[in-house]
Amino acid sequence: MAKIRRFSSLLLVAALMLVLLLDNAASAGLPAGEHIGTPAKEHVHAAGHHIGTPAKEHVDTKAEHIGTPASPAPEHVSPHLASLTHPHLAAPAANELQARGRHHAKARRQSLTNGKVTFYHGRQLLHPACPGAHTPTDQSMTAAISFDSPFHCGDRIRISDAKGKNVVVTAVDRCAGCTRDWIDVTEGVFRVFSGLRTGELHGLTFSKI
Repeated sequence: MAKIRRFSSLLLVAALMLVLLLDNAASAGLPAGEHIGTPAKEHVHAAGHHIGTPAKEHVDTKAEHIGTPASPAPEHVSPHLASLTHPHLAAPAANELQARGRHHAKARRQSLTNGKVTFYHGRQLLHPACPGAHTPTDQSMTAAISFDSPFHCGDRIRISDAKGKNVVVTAVDRCAGCTRDWIDVTEGVFRVFSGLRTGELHGLTFSKI
């Protein structure tokens, strides 16, 4: 009988201890069976606040850089709107084209009247001023033009007089002392119109061809 009483007392003590343990756990507010642990350094703010683990939608599972989303594709612009930003230039009218054609034709038919012609020869023919020009001879069909001449180096110029005589020369040199309506030619060119003793000719027409 004494043994039964002692066993009952032990059971009562064990039950009281179990009740005390359960009360302590409930007062601490901790769920039973869960391990709390210490947060890793990368998840702890300097002020002691827990930062937490990034949400899954912000973490690339392949450890790749996600980056900024690409800009949306540009919208289609209608031809009408495009024409507003890039105005269409109207084609020139037919009469305008004709006027331009007459202007260019006039430029091609550049001519001077009441022109003057002299000649140069010998060593004066050396080192022509026009780029790439070959040194002419006294019989070459070439000429030297003034620096303000309406003609240019390489131009082919027809020289004609009132009697119908004419010759075509190529401008290969510059004449520093000549005026715009004065051309210096070789002896061969001068002889087409007159003898060398004449010295100079007047009233000639110069036409670019």
